[in-house]
Amino acid sequence: MPKYTFKHAVWHEEASEIGNGFVHLLPEHIRRHSWRDESKDMTVNILHVDTSMPGEEKIWGSLIYRHSPKDKKDMKTLHFYLSKDILLTNRLDYEEDEDMDQERIHEHMEHAGSTTELLMILLGAMTGSLLHKIDVFEERLHQLLWEIKEKNNRNTLAEIENVRHEILLWKNVILGFIEMKMVMPETFGKEILENPEYYRTSSRISRMEMLINAYEHEVNNMVDMENVVANYRGNEIMKTLTVLTTLFTPVMAFGALWGMNFEHMPELEWTFGYLASLIIIVLSTAILYFYLKNKGWTGDILQTLKRDSNVKNSRGE
Repeated sequence: MPKYTFKHAVWHEEASEIGNGFVHLLPEHIRRHSWRDESKDMTVNILHVDTSMPGEEKIWGSLIYRHSPKDKKDMKTLHFYLSKDILLTNRLDYEEDEDMDQERIHEHMEHAGSTTELLMILLGAMTGSLLHKIDVFEERLHQLLWEIKEKNNRNTLAEIENVRHEILLWKNVILGFIEMKMVMPETFGKEILENPEYYRTSSRISRMEMLINAYEHEVNNMVDMENVVANYRGNEIMKTLTVLTTLFTPVMAFGALWGMNFEHMPELEWTFGYLASLIIIVLSTAILYFYLKNKGWTGDILQTLKRDSNVKNSRGE
């Protein structure tokens, strides 16, 4: 597979981390390391550091740089070994990501002064791709924010939960990049902090972290808003049912009373018994209604009904 030789650095991009070419380029003690076995069915990032020999520092591991929200096994991983002499990686998936332009990455690497810069350029391309996907995710989040206002229902709540799950996946992916940002100066010294490529990529990683944390906070606010709306609607429904039940209590009470089949019921012989029963029912219901209204227990319900009616009229429904 390709060996790219730049002015001050070399990058070997092998087809797979399990191929003979990849293994042959690793130092003997790393070949025997459990890392390659761990990376076969990996679910989390793997990172190892060796600083035992001054001037021969190295890092190696596996970084998940893309994870599908629909399939937990659909992950794209960068397997790498980095020393001051060589950068060794598996082949990246350029075809499925238009933001990972192989030619532009190579042009950028022509100006690299070390293998650490090569890796930071590679990570910078990955973070650029992630930031573009985060922008698309932000548009979806914006639409969801207005759906909560305009058509809040069970589907909206389900979409909020889907978005919440995706944010957790974003955080897991970004966590690996944050760890890479921290391990570079830990391994190769603070001098790398002054490197322009390290600074650019670190800034992108920090920007990703800031955006995802902000989105997480926004989604949490959506969940809180959804809970408030659901509780308010539930309370309004229970209050409405309680008031309606109370208002119809006289009707049910007198209906039960005059629906009895006792042999001696004086009301059955009244000339104006039917009219009197209607008057008593209406009067008792009215008295109960005005009592509830005077207490302020029906105000919110009546205002809500009136407002909904005005909204429908304004829409021409």
